[in-house]
Amino acid sequence: MTKEPKQGLFIKFNSITIIAVYFLILVGGIVRSTGSGMGCPDWPKCFGSYIPPTTESELPEDYKARYAEKRMQKNDRLASLVQVLGFPGLAHDIRKGKNVEEAHGFNFARTWTEYINRLVGVAVGFLIIICTVLSYSYIHTNKKVFFLSVAALLLVIFQGWIGSLVVSTNLLPGMITFHMILAIGLIALLLKVRVIVTKDRLQGLLSYKPYKVRRLLVVCMLLFFAQIVMGTQVREAIDTLATTLGEDLRFSWVENLGIIFYMHRSYSLILLVIHGYLIYRLTKSIKDFKTSKVLVWGLLILVILEILTGTVLAKYALPYILQPVHLLLALMIFGIQYFLYLIIKEKEISTNELANG
Repeated sequence: MTKEPKQGLFIKFNSITIIAVYFLILVGGIVRSTGSGMGCPDWPKCFGSYIPPTTESELPEDYKARYAEKRMQKNDRLASLVQVLGFPGLAHDIRKGKNVEEAHGFNFARTWTEYINRLVGVAVGFLIIICTVLSYSYIHTNKKVFFLSVAALLLVIFQGWIGSLVVSTNLLPGMITFHMILAIGLIALLLKVRVIVTKDRLQGLLSYKPYKVRRLLVVCMLLFFAQIVMGTQVREAIDTLATTLGEDLRFSWVENLGIIFYMHRSYSLILLVIHGYLIYRLTKSIKDFKTSKVLVWGLLILVILEILTGTVLAKYALPYILQPVHLLLALMIFGIQYFLYLIIKEKEISTNELANG
């Protein structure tokens, strides 16, 4: 006799995990905006301990050189692997890139900011494990749920490893971007599972020509993903300026960001126009499904807020508090886009099955 899946419990933990991942992205953004990424110079421990120190006096006198040496040994192994894979330039950057060999001193605020980020990451890992265990109840009724949950678990493990490389390479440009892309992939997996297990409830979002709305969503997702990548490049440029110009010249950072910043800023207007058209098409397709209406209008509000926060960042010297919010809004937009895409796709499949059955 086939055992019924624990749908209610699984959906609850799936929802909690999605929220936790977004919270982790917010905390990660705070780490980045406050320059706390190297608050812990080792991984997975922090200054050699599972609970970091509160004062520098708790550390040995040569702690800076000691942790720098450990990082360089790890980088050398990573660079050898990267070189074998055919990326000699990246291998050189990992070994001898700018700031890679820099030693970092203890700073209470930065250390504990990064430590909290790691604790949230561990919590997300445990939530993913619980979801994977609960997904096994679907093994006989819907194997996709189980295998996608396992994929999410493997992705979290891989992301944790990449996180350790972000630390060992001293926030090497590109590594942080890749780390964030993995977070987007994790959100996509969790949302895909969510739609599969709740597709019977997802009704009402059906267009006159649903495949056209779905294609429009694909275009919006691709364009917005490109905007997110450009945003990470702007963020990397900001990190460089923070080092070269210093905090005293903060109000001159924006004017020194270069062409990538102006592309990122101008591109947002294109996204606003195309999302306005997307909202128009989606509202025409909605029947009596309240959740869909919340998602559609929520999408428009988030796009507007994203542009507004970007404008404030540009005009007021990139205030710390808005940088992680700007990133969080971007990934929330991408999540809603993908969720709407999945809903429409599932509805198309159901409609086609009814027509052919």
